[in-house]
Amino acid sequence: MRARVAWAHDWVSDPTLAALFQTLPGASFVVNGATPAKNSALTSAGAELRLANGVALIGKFDGEFASHSSTYAGTGTVRYTW
Repeated sequence: MRARVAWAHDWVSDPTLAALFQTLPGASFVVNGATPAKNSALTSAGAELRLANGVALIGKFDGEFASHSSTYAGTGTVRYTW
């Protein structure tokens, strides 16, 4: 079994980006992005269960949790080694 916990802080205050095409003078535009959360908690947890005959079951969870948003993902693996 394993687990990790971390804290992330983002200093982005203006998520706009000005883009342009070098071969087309005057063809520029501005992209407005979403403002990320200032502080968020990052988590990761996983476990591996080894069974008989070279079979292993593996599970993992990753998450990012902030005041107004949360993102999480999970993976599962069945491994057979001969």
